[in-house]
Amino acid sequence: MAKRFRMMAAVCLFALAVLALPRAGMAWEGDGPRFNVYTQGYGRADTDDGGSYSKVESGVTVGYKWLTFSYTRTKYDWSDSKSVKFSDGEPWDELNRLALDASFDGYVNEWISWFASGTLISAFEDQIWDSFSFVPRGGLKFTPAYDWSVRVGAAGFISPVRPIILPLVGVEWRNELDYGLSASVGFPATRVQYRFNDVVSTRLAARWSRDIYRLSNDSSVAKKGYVEESGYTGGAYLDITPLDRLKLTVGAEFLFDRELRLYDKGGDEFTKTDVDPSLGAVFRIGYSF
Repeated sequence: MAKRFRMMAAVCLFALAVLALPRAGMAWEGDGPRFNVYTQGYGRADTDDGGSYSKVESGVTVGYKWLTFSYTRTKYDWSDSKSVKFSDGEPWDELNRLALDASFDGYVNEWISWFASGTLISAFEDQIWDSFSFVPRGGLKFTPAYDWSVRVGAAGFISPVRPIILPLVGVEWRNELDYGLSASVGFPATRVQYRFNDVVSTRLAARWSRDIYRLSNDSSVAKKGYVEESGYTGGAYLDITPLDRLKLTVGAEFLFDRELRLYDKGGDEFTKTDVDPSLGAVFRIGYSF
């Protein structure tokens, strides 16, 4: 299975390279270089298989036009790890995630546009080999009225374990840069925002996420195996733009409906456990040139 996945990853790398070639009529995701850093921490939560953990996540993102690179480091603090049924010791201490994303959009006519993107991901404990996933996405956006639009598409998760396809659906009302109320409701993300002026806005948001990490060669959970962490994040945020291209975000978040799935090195699932809800906080700085 690992050999087949390496072949698939090679094909996806080639496809991403082809997507990265400039083409006539395309609209870039951003006009220039952009940079942001963030940190967020979450309180301790119990797992159904014993033990509990809190975590602190820090990351950096850099991008230019259609291409974005990001690195995320998540530090775990386990409590009573000896009681964890799926591990012979502390399950894992630190997980890393590298991602390269290429995103494009364009117009079919004045009220129909398209979007397409692909993200190549390497997520691992300490070994990059066999850690790659690829997430292609695409669809159409319909704008029947000035303030309304509808997105319809799909995303695929091509990964060493449990490949899946998910819908991308959403209804957008007004632009997030407009004063007053705006909203984007759908899956996998929803946002409701109120902008007071050019400097201050507040928003409520929720999103679903899924990450798959390759465990170390001597992991106490599964040598050369995998852990999949998925669930929802809801939050309330304050966005401040003190300068034209500088944006600061502070917020409180709530993690819920979370689960961990564990796989052996062959990609076969051997356990699944739910994780209790947890509260957290986030701080983010972003700058575009």
